Amino acid sequence: MTRQDESSADELRARAAHWFARVQSGEATHDEIDACASWRRAHPLHDEAYRKIEYLWRATDQLPQDELRAMLAASRAATSGAPTPRRRVFGWAAAACTAAAVAAVAVPLLNSEAPSYRAAFQTQAGERREVTLPDGSVVSLNVNTRLEVAFFEGRRDITLTSGQAFFAVQHDGERQFVVHAPAVTVTVTGTRFDVRSDDSRVAVESGSVQVTTGRWWNRAERQLIAGQSVERDGDGLLSAATPVQIENLLAWRQGKIVFRNAPLAQVVAEMNRYLEHPAKLDAPALRDYRVAGVFSIDKPQDILAALPAVAPVQVRPLAGGGAVIVPR
Repeated sequence: MTRQDESSADELRARAAHWFARVQSGEATHDEIDACASWRRAHPLHDEAYRKIEYLWRATDQLPQDELRAMLAASRAATSGAPTPRRRVFGWAAAACTAAAVAAVAVPLLNSEAPSYRAAFQTQAGERREVTLPDGSVVSLNVNTRLEVAFFEGRRDITLTSGQAFFAVQHDGERQFVVHAPAVTVTVTGTRFDVRSDDSRVAVESGSVQVTTGRWWNRAERQLIAGQSVERDGDGLLSAATPVQIENLLAWRQGKIVFRNAPLAQVVAEMNRYLEHPAKLDAPALRDYRVAGVFSIDKPQDILAALPAVAPVQVRPLAGGGAVIVPR
């Protein structure tokens, strides 16, 4: 598949669905209709995506209305923020169009190419693993990590569904290496970088990467070079590229956690990634207390035991496992 900016499978389906819904609404202006036609002519994949939306729309016309209502209700959250026709022109035909748009975004119709290589890798609590892919790229998986790999003729796709992984990517100018995390996508041809799924953090050790988040209508994009990091904040916004001490972020590969003036709340959250039973920080006034230290992730209980030495807290074990951290 051609890797122009808007022709990734998800974005292509989303844009085709938008144009189809707009035209079918009956309120499209002449300029919009011309723009839709121009978009379809711009690339064969555009027209193919549009025709598949038409097919789905016809298919939904055969659905019982209660099933169609259920489809729309289940998918409303997924389509919030997407351009849609104005509600006053929505009859069941337009609703079917919306259902088709939702299905087009959710169902991988455009990616019908069979992969030349497919595999899944997973680690459990306390387990780290390194795997070498057929192209020579090496992936290091941190604890509680799962990822799926699919190689195609023109691209190398990785889906990081949970956890954290470091990628040492073998350069291939003909095939981009794309990592899909839950909230961000990282695109490279050859570099070394780290991705965490929980906070969508991306950090680059060498080379450069492109990080994107959001659909085409509200996309945010960052270019990162070696020694920079980016992550999504609590509002789902992508931060600016920030210089970081990359060796500290990647210390987990050597079985270490490094904290440099880190808030206690962050220390406890990081520690809980490695503990069998998580600890709870019950000390609101100390959440921002700054902590420094180097700890072994292979012995997470030692991190917990060491907290009173680096912060004014005490650790109280709980009968069912885990612990609560309170002020001293």
